[in-house]
Amino acid sequence: MKGQLRRARRAMIFFFFSTGSVYGLLTARMPALREQLQAGEALIGMAMLCLGCGSLAGFAAMHVLQRRQSTCALLRLGSFGMLLALPLCGLAPTGPAFCAACALLGACFALTDVAMNTQGILLEHRLRHNCLSGLHACYSFGGLSGSLLGAVFAACAAGPLVTFVTVAGAEMICWAIFARHLLPDGPRAAPADATAPAARGVPPFIYLCGLLALAAFAVEGACAEWSALFLHTVKGAPESTAALGFGAFSVAIALSRLLGDGLRQRWGDLALLLRATGVAACGLVMVQLSPWPLLCLAGYALAGMGMAPVMPVLLSRAGSRPDISPQRATTAIATLGYAGLLIVPPSIGWLAQWYGLPAALLLPLLLTLLLMAGSLLLRGPGRTRKC
Repeated sequence: MKGQLRRARRAMIFFFFSTGSVYGLLTARMPALREQLQAGEALIGMAMLCLGCGSLAGFAAMHVLQRRQSTCALLRLGSFGMLLALPLCGLAPTGPAFCAACALLGACFALTDVAMNTQGILLEHRLRHNCLSGLHACYSFGGLSGSLLGAVFAACAAGPLVTFVTVAGAEMICWAIFARHLLPDGPRAAPADATAPAARGVPPFIYLCGLLALAAFAVEGACAEWSALFLHTVKGAPESTAALGFGAFSVAIALSRLLGDGLRQRWGDLALLLRATGVAACGLVMVQLSPWPLLCLAGYALAGMGMAPVMPVLLSRAGSRPDISPQRATTAIATLGYAGLLIVPPSIGWLAQWYGLPAALLLPLLLTLLLMAGSLLLRGPGRTRKC
């Protein structure tokens, strides 16, 4: 049993890392894709919208697929489809074809995201200690490695297709090794059992966790999409410095998630989230008030440090409830979370047009304060399902 769990943990490290690396690689080669397609910002924006809409379609499909297929089968399907869809983005000859490839990639991302988080929850239950934060750190490090690989291929003057085929091919070899070691789902209740989790509706607690996930995704999306512009246009930072805003945020998230499981074990969910969201709020206040770009970078790093444990704790607590399956809980939370990622960051642009960018970026700070208040819902240790 211990050997099986060790192999399953190594497999989950690969799947989290691989998913992050694919996303990081796609974003890193976006300038080359734009040049290849001879496209403007409007087409790239449409492609990113298609990526998000494909993800929402994938989450909707998960509501049906998870009733018929096991989590490990869906993770194999989604991750393999993701590795196939990535080269299609580099192969697309026209803008519409690129948008279609991005939509397919987004749908595969969604299947992989829900299934790997569910597998992470199952692994946490069977190990009987927290591990989800460390797995999310692997996703963050995967994103950073994808960005670095993209930079290396760009420096070698390799096109996007060569980049995507090379990396996807290498990861498919690893996929064949690790896909065999995923954990089986827990026993399914009989459909006739009216008291089974699958027969009941989604508990209100799951929706509340989903709304907190919406706020967390929105804060992360705002830092990703608006930090460089804010630092350059408002704080007067040169473009080379402004580009480091999201990098500081991302590195802080990745490093903090390595510590998240231990801190959660020591402090508990409530204390951890109260302190973490407080640190994130202080970081965003520092970004707003500091006139020095380098201090703003430190603020973004603090914000990333504080946001790091939020999603792992929400997913773990929701997936450990006995009144809903981990698959349904993860799907509901991920759907609401990605909806926030699609809605809130673009809304900042509209608010900035009316009130200015500094005022518009008060929205992520307000959402962080709401997260701090919402963490009061996580009193107590939570109930663990028997696997």
